[in-house]
Amino acid sequence: MCVLQETPGKRGPEGQPCVGIFSINRPENFKILYSIFSQRFIACPLYDTHGSNTIKFILDQSETTVVCAEASKMKVLLEGRGAALKYIVILDENLDDEEKSVLEKQAKDAKITLFTIKDLRESADKTPGETSDITPDDWAYIMYTSGTTGNPKGVCLTHKNILSAASGVMRQSPRYEGAGAAAATGAGAGAGAGAGDGDGDDGCIGDDGGDIYISYLPMAHSFEICIQICMVAVGASIGFFQGDIRLLVSSDLPLLKPTLMSGVPRVYGRVYDKVMQQVEEKGPVAKLLFDTAFANQAWCMEMGFRNPLWDLLVFNKIKEALGGRVRLMASGAAPLGTEVHKFMRTVFGVPICQGYGMTENAAAAVCQPPEYSATGNVGGPVPCTEVKLEDTEYYKTTDEYPKTAQEFEEQFGFKGEFDPSLAGKRMVRGEVCLRGNNVFLGYYKMEEETKEVLDKDGWLHTGDIGMWNEDGSLSIIDRKKNIFKLAQGEYVAPEVVESAISTCKWVSQVFVYGNSFENHLIAIIVPSEEVLSKHAEHCGWTADNGGKISLADIVAKPEVAKIMKKQIMDDIVASCKSNKLRGFEVPKAIDFEAQVNDMGYGFTIENDCLTPTMKLRRPQLEKRYAAMIKKLYDTIKAEAA
Repeated sequence: MCVLQETPGKRGPEGQPCVGIFSINRPENFKILYSIFSQRFIACPLYDTHGSNTIKFILDQSETTVVCAEASKMKVLLEGRGAALKYIVILDENLDDEEKSVLEKQAKDAKITLFTIKDLRESADKTPGETSDITPDDWAYIMYTSGTTGNPKGVCLTHKNILSAASGVMRQSPRYEGAGAAAATGAGAGAGAGAGDGDGDDGCIGDDGGDIYISYLPMAHSFEICIQICMVAVGASIGFFQGDIRLLVSSDLPLLKPTLMSGVPRVYGRVYDKVMQQVEEKGPVAKLLFDTAFANQAWCMEMGFRNPLWDLLVFNKIKEALGGRVRLMASGAAPLGTEVHKFMRTVFGVPICQGYGMTENAAAAVCQPPEYSATGNVGGPVPCTEVKLEDTEYYKTTDEYPKTAQEFEEQFGFKGEFDPSLAGKRMVRGEVCLRGNNVFLGYYKMEEETKEVLDKDGWLHTGDIGMWNEDGSLSIIDRKKNIFKLAQGEYVAPEVVESAISTCKWVSQVFVYGNSFENHLIAIIVPSEEVLSKHAEHCGWTADNGGKISLADIVAKPEVAKIMKKQIMDDIVASCKSNKLRGFEVPKAIDFEAQVNDMGYGFTIENDCLTPTMKLRRPQLEKRYAAMIKKLYDTIKAEAA
């Protein structure tokens, strides 16, 4: 990057130019990122799934002059180029002369100067530049959030912000006292890599540089960035996936054999679904053996030990799906369901540390230490963060646990069965607010939006609803903005319902809908094509041409669709019941989205139903499925008449 130090073009905020990174995870991204920091430039990472319209908005607003991209992103990048963009650096190392010539012509036609990373390396060898002094208050990132409505917001993060978050996570475990944590508190983004004191068995990262981390979450995601800084700080190795998430379990993990792994709840949910599907396919005897092993091993782990017999008979083979060496997992970006959390910990025999944060606080505010075994919460505040709960319309910090079972049923938002031992005890609930050195400066060029979430005392209002537990841990129980009321006056948090339904093996994606004019919830389901296809084959169903029946074929056959809807609805009801949802939280009717992409998704980034971080865009989903929603409610009313 020092080669580009004197290049002309518009300057970004604080006199620091912005450099974009538009690529899947790869080693070159990592090198580019630290080169950016060494020159006091600002990194502006872009999700590799961004379309040209989003790219244009981000590049224009951030006045990004240079974008480092892989060759396959050239078309989208040029379509969305902003007025400030002057230079493109191609990250691919193995371009032949013909490929380079084509790219150079495309860039020239767009009045853009093109370099390859090889060009920059050769130029830097001839005229090496000097690094710039970085201060903690220098901007490190403008990181664009994948908002569920409207344009993305540029989150302004300093080096102090990102390093406070990373060092806070590392110091969360009392067992960790390695030099790496101290290195991470400097201004150089963890450039000094020291080893921790982890012995490989206590859940601490470091292990004298022997740990291997697999990077597959987008490097535009603050959670991935936080984890990578921790890896650099302790001298761990980082391996990068091939770029196709479908090959993660079948190819990348077995080849790399990582010891450390992070993921969002959706990833761990997929592992859970896959394992349970394979267990069921092996027949009732294998299912009985697995269930017995799981129940016994879970009990053993609650008692503080692990039964090696069950590992030998059942679990060691399953562990190989992740490479066989994973000893610590991290989960972030959204609350991890209790059932999946317990499953991963029991089956794979390793700590799974759940955390909570958002881009606006550099990903880390609350985190479980490795030795903490409780589920259903996200741990306690990391050392750099203050956390408080504020009263909302529906949740109060003065709430008390219901005194009777009847009162419990009427209490909004608290899931589970009535526990008489808690009757009358204080139940502190409210909106989660955060303050500390990890909290962002504000949204770039969005003063009003900044004021909506960042108050005059420095508190970041997250919009999430939390509850303090007796052991000092925090549970995330709702989302403030997604709560709606049904016609009978009951309040519903759709994300809680969707989380329960997602544990159903038939369901790939789900969108739950309701409003104050209707008595019931309905759901649009994207069925698992893999599960449905195997079931169809078992039932002897075929397509009209006699071939293998597809999801679209099933939906197109009314008699088959009716059978499948009943089967899936029965399983959804069972999943909701096992997750302790109340009757009005169970959808009354469902319908299918049968048009899926090659990943099996019906809600996608391309059709504007998902954000780049895989969150549902509810307004867009409501609009897209308006006719289907109306039809479902009409059917419910007709059946009730």
